[in-house]
Amino acid sequence: MSEWISVNDDRRPENRCDLLVSVKYIRRYENEDGSQYEEEGSEVAMGEYVPACNNRALSYFDSYSSPHGDDWWITHWQPLPAPPTE
Repeated sequence: MSEWISVNDDRRPENRCDLLVSVKYIRRYENEDGSQYEEEGSEVAMGEYVPACNNRALSYFDSYSSPHGDDWWITHWQPLPAPPTE
């Protein structure tokens, strides 16, 4: 497996491609009495890198499936491993 690369690092995939992404999220709940609480978590998901092109000024990382949270952000990425040979 490859190393995880921070999205704050200058390294980027060369082209638009599928990746593994590490996602952090905050989920907000409300109790029966109306009080609220938050739960933080993280997950690994499939995602992609979309380079800047045409009218889009910024490149970005995206997750194919949004985590189950009210706020979420991608923190790290890595290329997919090579497929099995057998």
